[in-house]
Amino acid sequence: MKGLRPLFTGEGKDFPPSLTAEVRQSGRRLFWRFYTLNGISVACLMNNVLVLYAIRNGLDDSMVAVMASFVHLVMPFMILGKPAVSRFGAARTRGLGWFLRYASATIMLLGPAVAPFTSQAVVTALIMSGAFGFAVFRSIGTAALSPLAGEVAESDERGKFFSMVFALSQSSYLVTMALIVTLFRYVDELWVYQLVIGTGCVVGFYASTVIALVPESSAPRHSAQKPFAEMVSNSWKNARNRRLLFAWCAGVIAHVIVIPFMMITVKNGYEVSDFTALVFALILVLGGVISGVVNRKIADIAGARLLLMLYVLGLIAVAVFWSRAPGEFLPGPVAATFLLAGFCHIGISIGLNQYFLTAIPGSDRVGNALVMRIASGAAAGLAGSVVGGGLLRLLSSTGMEELAVYRSYFQLILVLLVMLLLVVRRLEQETDGDGA
Repeated sequence: MKGLRPLFTGEGKDFPPSLTAEVRQSGRRLFWRFYTLNGISVACLMNNVLVLYAIRNGLDDSMVAVMASFVHLVMPFMILGKPAVSRFGAARTRGLGWFLRYASATIMLLGPAVAPFTSQAVVTALIMSGAFGFAVFRSIGTAALSPLAGEVAESDERGKFFSMVFALSQSSYLVTMALIVTLFRYVDELWVYQLVIGTGCVVGFYASTVIALVPESSAPRHSAQKPFAEMVSNSWKNARNRRLLFAWCAGVIAHVIVIPFMMITVKNGYEVSDFTALVFALILVLGGVISGVVNRKIADIAGARLLLMLYVLGLIAVAVFWSRAPGEFLPGPVAATFLLAGFCHIGISIGLNQYFLTAIPGSDRVGNALVMRIASGAAAGLAGSVVGGGLLRLLSSTGMEELAVYRSYFQLILVLLVMLLLVVRRLEQETDGDGA
């Protein structure tokens, strides 16, 4: 870590008042390289792999739901990224957060190793604590994401820029997931999960050094020096920002209460193998890749608001299917829902980031990014763990058979999804926030 200190703290780095077009282009290339690498590490560690890993290590449905919600539930820790951006800059804060993120993830590897010698509670604690640290440091590093993206992306191409980011990330994710699925096709053992997670950590360590090199002006540091209470107040007083805050919460909640529970339903409701479950995880990623390609062509033309509404509608359609899930496992229709869910998930992420950079001036991005992500993360985390996990626990206690529990869950959240769509609909039409 000592040798990496200058890289992550920004020692010897200059923060000019503005960046030239050539420097911005260099920054975009680093951004794209980072997200290509990040797609590999995310495939090894995030979402569906960790859900299956947790189930395989004996965690029950409610604990798995809480773990899947960590990435959002810990967003209040994002406030710790503010002083880091103020001191080190956005790129170095992002890099350091990512490095510590993967250092935490290595704790999860210990669960199976200690299982023969201790209780299930200890195994659960190790996996949950590793996942918690993994999510916390991600949150801290994410404080720098939107301001840093605003440094390298010109205003007239932000939709294309974010679409390229997600297309590269999802493409490398897709290839990595294909390799993981193939591996499990022939070796379905717990140690394979440990190998996959360990590989993700190694790639993640390297990716953190790439993002730390992205050039930036002095704007993110100056923006981060504003008092947080002032940031919250200014964000809340501005009607447009307030509507964006609610829409951001709605968009994140929508996919949090749908996608992880689809995987739990497939795995526990239909009792499919890990290999089959990972095939559907791969299809989910394919939907994200397609979304990145499609949005690259239409995002700047159609506008973020319209696309956000369409993608939430897509998730509603997915929930309708699962609310009436057939008693017999039908691979074709199930695959279609995973493809659509992946498409909508990435589409929502692209739309929110595009709208944010359009609506928020550069001088206010650090503060507003903190407010948006902390609020939406906390809301989504509570929705996934308390609402989602709580509903599953409550429905399971009624004595219903497994698949009926999941059908009932999706029937209940349809009401919430419709309410979230109405929140997104209240967004104003886009106009450039900084005129850049």
